[in-house]
Amino acid sequence: MKKLLFGPLLLVSVSGFAAPHVAEPMPPELRELSKKGIDAIYSVDIETARVNFEEALKKFPENPFPHFGVAITKWASLEYLEDESDPKLDKEYSELTEQAIDVASKWLKKHPGDASAHMCLGGMYGLRARLAVLQHRWIKAYFDGKKAISHTRKALKIEPELYDAYLGLGMYEYYAGTLPGAIKLLAKLLVNGDANKGLEYLNICREKGYFNALGAKLLLIEIYTETGGKFANPELAVKWSRELTAAFPMIPQMQFVEIVSLFEDKKYDESRAQSLDYLKLINESHPRYRKRYLPRVLTAIGTTWLVEKNYDLAGEYFAKAVATIKNDPTVHPARWAVWAIVRLGNVYDLKGERAKAVELYKEAKSYDDDWGFAEAIGKYLKKPFIAAELPGTLPPP
Repeated sequence: MKKLLFGPLLLVSVSGFAAPHVAEPMPPELRELSKKGIDAIYSVDIETARVNFEEALKKFPENPFPHFGVAITKWASLEYLEDESDPKLDKEYSELTEQAIDVASKWLKKHPGDASAHMCLGGMYGLRARLAVLQHRWIKAYFDGKKAISHTRKALKIEPELYDAYLGLGMYEYYAGTLPGAIKLLAKLLVNGDANKGLEYLNICREKGYFNALGAKLLLIEIYTETGGKFANPELAVKWSRELTAAFPMIPQMQFVEIVSLFEDKKYDESRAQSLDYLKLINESHPRYRKRYLPRVLTAIGTTWLVEKNYDLAGEYFAKAVATIKNDPTVHPARWAVWAIVRLGNVYDLKGERAKAVELYKEAKSYDDDWGFAEAIGKYLKKPFIAAELPGTLPPP
């Protein structure tokens, strides 16, 4: 699944003996409005989230938390409604994040003891790092991550029981401890991450967090469903994802978490059954199940057939996902639709039709690489996809 990168930092002052700042608690009304907004985002109720954060912004215009809320509401529209596939929303989100970072930086000059503001600023840098990671812009992700973890640790130094801040700290420790290649070497120049410690921090947030408990649980599921990962625990991921679908019924994002968890637990029949139910809800125009999600679920169904080596059915579903690109040429292609082109190429490789497979890989490569597919496509262009690489992952890399 997707990785989030948080870089290392040095937090000690030049003298090493700076006096701690006096903690400044978040105003109760801002805390309540922000909680309603964040809960609405997890329920993919973007309008309710927007209303609550804009109300907070009216009442607390100088505090960075409402600005952060407005930015993450835009991020949720990009991530949850448009599957990271709308350049206009991407630009708007980036601009809102820059504004929020500027507001938070000014606020902290006057309120250095506001632990929540430090956590908020760390969160903004963290989200910016996340997008950079999704696009495989590693250096950008590294330096934004470095700032993210700096402010997160400052927040915990001021207020050790600010359990929501353990989400960012846990993300840093886990991913800095499991990074591949050159990025890991770069990180080690300053400090090593401890993946076990990261999991410990994430579980603290899951158990005790106010804003971020659900976010920590979702991130742990993501870690537990990393294909071949050292800490993979798909059985627990299935258990937790089922808890989430029970708590958030008819929420497509939560249902898809369960679909991925079932796939990683090698419950392909169950994963496919959930996917077919998801597809049915889209086709019946259920309010939350948008047509934009068609490529995602069609590719998921195709991947379950691919693993079971039913290449004809796999190809049929991948082709349907690819066809969604032509539904409205004015809409930016969905990430999963472009990935379906790659998967369709995999099918032709497995059938021994290398020329057709290469044609499809080149077609996928012709799209702007907004999602970091180039590495995977390049590998398939050099060597055919083979059955030994199955099951692989359900989501795109």
